[in-house]
Amino acid sequence: MSRARERAATGPPVRPRGWAHRHRALLIAVVVVLVGAVLVGLKPWESCGAGLSAVDADEASVGSSYVCVGLNLDSGPVREDDPLDPLEKLIKARNDAAGESFKTIVVLENLAPDPNVDSQPFPFVRREIQGAITAAWPKNGPPGIRLLLANYGSNADHWRVVADEIIAAAAAQRIVAVTDIGTSSENSRALVAELSKHGIASIGATVTADNMNTDPKGARIDNFFRVGPTNTDEARAAAGYIAAHGFRRVMMIQGVGKEDTYATTLAEAFKSTSKVPVVFTKTYEVKPLTDKSREANLRGLFSRWHNDICGAKPDLIYFAGRGLDLGALVAALAGDGACEGLDSVTVMTGDDASTLAGNSLPLDKDIAVRLRYTALAYPDQWDMFTADPAYPTYKKNYDNFIAEFTGTHGFPKEELWDGAAMIEHDAVAAAVEAAVQNVSSDPVSVPDVLRSIDCNSPVPGATGFVAFDQTTGNQLDKALPILSIAPDGSVHPVDLVWSRGRPLNTAPDCVR
Repeated sequence: MSRARERAATGPPVRPRGWAHRHRALLIAVVVVLVGAVLVGLKPWESCGAGLSAVDADEASVGSSYVCVGLNLDSGPVREDDPLDPLEKLIKARNDAAGESFKTIVVLENLAPDPNVDSQPFPFVRREIQGAITAAWPKNGPPGIRLLLANYGSNADHWRVVADEIIAAAAAQRIVAVTDIGTSSENSRALVAELSKHGIASIGATVTADNMNTDPKGARIDNFFRVGPTNTDEARAAAGYIAAHGFRRVMMIQGVGKEDTYATTLAEAFKSTSKVPVVFTKTYEVKPLTDKSREANLRGLFSRWHNDICGAKPDLIYFAGRGLDLGALVAALAGDGACEGLDSVTVMTGDDASTLAGNSLPLDKDIAVRLRYTALAYPDQWDMFTADPAYPTYKKNYDNFIAEFTGTHGFPKEELWDGAAMIEHDAVAAAVEAAVQNVSSDPVSVPDVLRSIDCNSPVPGATGFVAFDQTTGNQLDKALPILSIAPDGSVHPVDLVWSRGRPLNTAPDCVR
């Protein structure tokens, strides 16, 4: 038999199995470990989804070594162990169900606030997003509405990244408007000005600085609107309260940080509207420190002012600054010793004091402090308005909001006490109205539709009717609750006033 036949008959020679084949189980285990190590070792920028970029964060303060900034196209986490994860998953599920004929509303905020730098606490941000979800997806709401969250980081430092991502995605995502805008600052002004240049509308919720509707050079931002009050509205309300309650010796404490337009414009507005002269002013500037938190640093500074305040003996201090800073002030006032001839003092401020609500405050120690502030909104605020003929309408709109917030979405009513959910709901409600009324999907067509939301055609909201002034983009006739904060952090209604002294006139001949 030939060798060829012999090989064919007997088959190829048997060779011993290779090492990899003999140790297959071990090899698989090693590969699994190596892949796991690679996944664990992902760089931060590999953990951020589409539209996002990673920036370094203070892990001790934020709970993450990085934060994702930009436009969250995937509705994924923006930091490690993101506490917004349940809301982000809810948003993603609703976005996935929106269908092909969708329109998108963006909610822009600092989604991972750093307490060493930022005055706005995380729970406030979470409640804003709850309000946005309530407005975007009511039980019988219009189909095809999508929400996307956008994060511009601490102090809006990464506003340029966010602006570029929103502009790039505007057409494909059919963006109707960018809502919320976070806090009033030079960076947030620059952001909305940049969006406006590209025809994209912004609807501010909690930004109250009077100059938010002008760019850094002072020119009007054509496509900026807001549902909240201006600082002039708040200062006018405070001035009226001060005059009506017989205060005569007013001191001002003012934040003067260049970037914080909220504090600077609130001070300017109060000086121009107060009927009682300001007899004494102290100023402070917040600078991030490596060894102290913002609050601890200011607590020490305000303690140094204790003797000056005792000497001035004000019966009211108007505080033009952030809520976090106010907490440091009242701690110093009440806890640094008694003053001869100054047993108590009233401290009044703007809406940022809402960030203190829910936290115990040392208001009843050496000097008794009565804390008052003009708020953006307050749950059941219309109970202070029952005598007015317009009460049933405002109450009905609020009750509809409550039914959606607590019933349709299951958010607890206790989340409403700082007004964050209510005011952001109204910003998104205005955007939803624009989405429904607009026949075009091109973002640049939206501002004209928003301008048509006027006193003849207002949007019913939780905080009242939303109607925009045609010249400034500011809301017309905003209701302003005046609230007090008790030592246990509970909030109590004091009064309800209007930015122009009366509710919105919706008659056909109303003044736009």
